[in-house]
Amino acid sequence: MAQNSNTGGRSDSVTPSTRLLNQKLGTLSAPRTLLPSEIALLRQSKQEIARKVAASK
Repeated sequence: MAQNSNTGGRSDSVTPSTRLLNQKLGTLSAPRTLLPSEIALLRQSKQEIARKVAASK
């Protein structure tokens, strides 16, 4: 996961919500509790990735 959080929202992120989540999280020196909006983006990203995988089969 550290690798994803270092992308900083680059355009090669898997989905738009992943890119936005990466921009919000950035790179932190210590763990912290995610905000409700970050949890929602993480769930949205998971759903978008699942749809991409299902569509590619």
